[in-house]
Amino acid sequence: MFEEILSATIRGATPLLLAALGEVISQRAGVLNIGIEGMMLIGAFFGMVGSFYTAEFVMVAPWFGLLMAGLSGLIAAALFALCAIRLRGDQVIIGTAMTLLALGLTEVIYQRLFGITGIAKGVPAFQQIDIPLLSQIPFFGRALFSHNILVFMTFLLMPCVYFFLYHTQVGLRIRACGEHPKAIATVGANVLRLRTMCLLFAGAMAGMAGGYLSLADVPYFTPGMTVGRGFIALAIVIFGKWHPVKACGAALLFGLGSALDARFQALGWGIPYQLWLMLPYVLCLAVLAGFVGRAEAPLALGKPYGE
Repeated sequence: MFEEILSATIRGATPLLLAALGEVISQRAGVLNIGIEGMMLIGAFFGMVGSFYTAEFVMVAPWFGLLMAGLSGLIAAALFALCAIRLRGDQVIIGTAMTLLALGLTEVIYQRLFGITGIAKGVPAFQQIDIPLLSQIPFFGRALFSHNILVFMTFLLMPCVYFFLYHTQVGLRIRACGEHPKAIATVGANVLRLRTMCLLFAGAMAGMAGGYLSLADVPYFTPGMTVGRGFIALAIVIFGKWHPVKACGAALLFGLGSALDARFQALGWGIPYQLWLMLPYVLCLAVLAGFVGRAEAPLALGKPYGE
């Protein structure tokens, strides 16, 4: 039972962490990407489409789908950047509009491509990989070392993001963009360009997080399948205090909530399953209620910058 819950925790945390790592970079640069939910949904849809139309190449199809997912998220982020950074629109309103647009657009295109029956289309997906020797360790070997490759890549990405953000000159400039953009501009940094690049990275990560859902979590797409994971990723960034390592811990906590939700549903106990489905979202609200007031966001977060 412990091994099953640990394995489910890691799987559930993976898309949340992938999206949150991109969001950490974006928010550290001062851009509040509320549209992350929509970018994840767009990535999930186009990831499925990419894999579906290359299904005859079974080994390549999931990777092409992941590429499509990342590119679609990046394009959505470029649209967000145009409206929020270049045109200095309200980031909350633009992000909300993007999420609503993604909800409608993906469902309409899905029905146009595959009919209106609502039948999910199965696609070639990433398969589980057992790391030799390590996956055979008793008690936790399979839980930690038997996953699809996206799980391993995501958790390896976390220390890379940490090193980039805190041990490189570009990372220092990104953090300065989110704190004192005018000050960093005086030493020659292009604030708008830096913010745009960070937002594009966040969009690509959100798209691939959505791609994980339709290419690894389940091998198909259903309209609205992100079910709020993008907003949970936002909560993870706040709970993790805009730090990639702490965000990883927060993602695992929310992954545990999802794992317990599935486990409790299986046990039954005479409690309506809808209450168990609420568990990750109740946890999200509890975290936000307890930490938002004490978390210190970047000073220029969400504030447009004009040269």
